Amino acid sequence: MKEVNKMKHKKENRLKTAFFLNFIFSIIEVVGGFLTNSVALFSDAIHDLGDSLSLGLSWFLNEKSKKKPDQNYTYGYARYSLLGGLISSLVLLIGSTILVIEAIPRLLSPEPVNVPWLFGFAILGIIINGIAALKTSKGHSLNEKMVSLHLLEDVGGWAILLVSSIVMMIWTVPILDPILSIGFTLYILSHVYRNLKAIFEIFLERSPKNINLNELREALINHELIKDIHHIHIWTLEGQLTLLTMHVQMESSASKEKVTDTQKWIHETLLSFGIHHSTVEIECFQPCETVDCDPGASIDEPHHHHHH
Repeated sequence: MKEVNKMKHKKENRLKTAFFLNFIFSIIEVVGGFLTNSVALFSDAIHDLGDSLSLGLSWFLNEKSKKKPDQNYTYGYARYSLLGGLISSLVLLIGSTILVIEAIPRLLSPEPVNVPWLFGFAILGIIINGIAALKTSKGHSLNEKMVSLHLLEDVGGWAILLVSSIVMMIWTVPILDPILSIGFTLYILSHVYRNLKAIFEIFLERSPKNINLNELREALINHELIKDIHHIHIWTLEGQLTLLTMHVQMESSASKEKVTDTQKWIHETLLSFGIHHSTVEIECFQPCETVDCDPGASIDEPHHHHHH
């Protein structure tokens, strides 16, 4: 238990450090945008503010998600993390759209950019985002790995901005700034789209993509005492914790000891597929009494009986 608490504390510290580094630097970027007259720098500032919001919400909702299940939230508070992801994505979507609108006139009428300042901010961006990415890369949770990947992408964006500032030191091409701004913003929006798609799929309780229901059913149906599996429902709370409910029809001749052993084996098999929480209804001594139950139906013809 002490080791688990220690890991949770380290996770919070990693998210906290990444949040403060990202937030402070995003404020510096806004100031830098005014000093350099660079819309590319402004676009990255909005991006980093969105990252800061995401990190801050991850940190705050990490505390919220520790609350135990109660009569209002019988599954606990883990899904609050999705709310943070949704808000962050919407902030990035709005901010990025505004920046594209602002950058388009610069394509028609490019304005001079303070290249030395831009060069300095690019180096600073690589250092600060690199430290934050290195800090979160030590985490093991999916949340920390995604944050680390996002921060590494930021390092790549700053590297591109550094190269462009060097190019503008040699040749006077101010139009390069709005081009980079629009390109980088569209790149951000592609990630926002993927994040929003994943979030809505979880809210709509789509089956997790990493679990093949046909393979799962095949692994279970091969057991000598299992005759049929139906009413399979699988979903995830927040992208990590996978839940499943199903009915298992067993041979009526099976003893209670065999039924108990088989049920234990079923849960172990489900765990091997990455399903951590499962509710299995055994039908052995009496048939399924659910009105809409059709034991012969396939997974491709899902039932609508839900065991929430």
